[in-house]
Amino acid sequence: MAGRDQSSNAFGFGLADDILRAVRGAGDWKQLRAITRDFSDEIRCRHFALVTHEDLRRPGPGAVDLRDYAAGAERRIIDECRYRRDPVMRGCLFADSAFLWSELRDIITLDHHDRIALELGRREGLNEGITVPCGKLGHRLGSCTFAGFRSSRMAQLALAPAQMFGVFAFQRARRLTGLHSPGPLPRLAPRYRDCVVLAGRGLRNKLIAHRLGLSEDTVESYLRDARKMFDARDRTELIAAVLLAGEITLDELRHG
Repeated sequence: MAGRDQSSNAFGFGLADDILRAVRGAGDWKQLRAITRDFSDEIRCRHFALVTHEDLRRPGPGAVDLRDYAAGAERRIIDECRYRRDPVMRGCLFADSAFLWSELRDIITLDHHDRIALELGRREGLNEGITVPCGKLGHRLGSCTFAGFRSSRMAQLALAPAQMFGVFAFQRARRLTGLHSPGPLPRLAPRYRDCVVLAGRGLRNKLIAHRLGLSEDTVESYLRDARKMFDARDRTELIAAVLLAGEITLDELRHG
């Protein structure tokens, strides 16, 4: 991709063919990083990150962590393990395709902490960005992000190519981890899972107990054990964690 005539139709079929050939031909992490860097330069973007949404300080089997990103954002999201609270990563739970960061307010409700996080990113050169959610049943949710565009117009033009690149690059990254088999077995036993799903729908423990024919103490015990299992501090983090782990789906949370 590097060296393409910038006066040509940069986002046409020629580039699409280049992307597919290059990504599918990546034999190791070094090659995939170089290809991603080339693509980022092609769309005039400063930073990129292909990551699974998990605690990357202690990555699990099949973790993807390929990034050239702003140091401050890496410190907040990775080193301080705030990925579950990050507005862009939360947006991936609700978006069905690539999205511009300027559209986040239409995808999730942004609170004061979200606006601070986005402002800190802008100060570090992460002005406009594109994030491509990358999910696979039974595997942790991941994403491919490009941030720090030279202009908002360039980000808009790059949305479709970034969607295609992100999907295929993340697919290739998963294969490079060596996990070719189906995802890991669920960690939540059926009754634990039922409690988590109902908690995710907003039900209190008393109503969950009534729905499932359990005691309220049992429901509290199941949810407490689930929080420990996923290292979650509260219900909000628990629901985000099990969604990111692929153990429940958003569709289950929407049906009462």
